[in-house]
Amino acid sequence: MPLRKLCVAGSLVLTLASCGGGGSGGGSGSAPAGNAPETGTEIDTPAFEAYSTDHNGYSRVRLQAGDRPGDAAILAKFDDADPADPSGYRNLIAQTEARYLDTMTIEVIAEVSGTGAEERVKRILRLTADQAPFNNVDGDGNLIASGQYYFRGGAEVYASVDGGSLQRGIGDLENMVVDFDSETVTIDLRTPYDPGAGSEIETAIQASDLSLNVLTGAFGGTVAMTTRSADTGEILSSTGQLRGNLNGDEEGLSRLVENMTTSGLFTVGGDSDRFQADGVFWGSQLNYED
Repeated sequence: MPLRKLCVAGSLVLTLASCGGGGSGGGSGSAPAGNAPETGTEIDTPAFEAYSTDHNGYSRVRLQAGDRPGDAAILAKFDDADPADPSGYRNLIAQTEARYLDTMTIEVIAEVSGTGAEERVKRILRLTADQAPFNNVDGDGNLIASGQYYFRGGAEVYASVDGGSLQRGIGDLENMVVDFDSETVTIDLRTPYDPGAGSEIETAIQASDLSLNVLTGAFGGTVAMTTRSADTGEILSSTGQLRGNLNGDEEGLSRLVENMTTSGLFTVGGDSDRFQADGVFWGSQLNYED
C-alpha cells in the first residue's frame, strides 16, 4: 500500500529580542531580579517525546505510533532532506497552512489506501506538532502574562473501536482557556459523526486543570476521551494523555495584539481498551488575524 505524509508546512520564525541600554557603569551585568520563577511546572506526559528542535528552536511534541518491522526505515525516508517521493506528501488541512504558516508545523505520517475521494487512512505511524517559541518574561525578569486567554481552532482524530478499521474524525478545538494565574489549561475538543464532511466518528475530550508551565508554554496531563456509536448510541471512554505548546511574544501576552497560537497531540486507550485514538489539535486566540 502507498504511504502518504499528511503535513502542514511551516516556515522559520526569527524572534529578535531588543537589548536594553546599560544601567549605571561598573561591575558585570547580573540577571534581572524579577518575579519569574527559575523553572516552571514540570509537564508529566511520558507518552510523548518533547524537546526543542535544533533547526528552528520550535517546541516539539511527537508520538511514535508505528511499531511494525520496517516502520523505522519508512519514517527515515520521510525525514530525508530530499525525499524520494514528494508526491507522497499532502497538507493535513489547508486552513492550518494558510493561517499559521509562521508559527507551527503539524505532521501526520500515515499508511493509506486509495486515492482522491477514495483515499482512506489505514494506520498512523507518527504524529508531530511543532510550535514556534514562547517568551513570557520581560527585560526586567517579570512574567508578562496574567489572567485568562481564550483559544479556538481545529482537531483531527484517528480512532478504532473494538479492533475495527481506523476512523477519521474531523472537528474543532471548541474552547481552550489558558489561565496564567492558576497555571492551568482547560480544553474542549470534539469531532462529529458527519460522513458527508469527512468525519467518520463522534469523539470528545473535556479536560480541566491541565498543568501549564508559564515559562515554556508547555501544558498537558491525563485526559479522558469518549466516543458515541452512530448506530446504537453506546458511549465508550478511554483515558490517556494530552500535551501541547503555546507560541507568543510580549505583544500578544500583554494583550496589545492577539497573536498567540497553540498546537499539540493526544493519545488514549491501550491494548485492553475497546476504544483507542490518537490525534492532533491546533488553534489561536479568538481575534487572531492572519
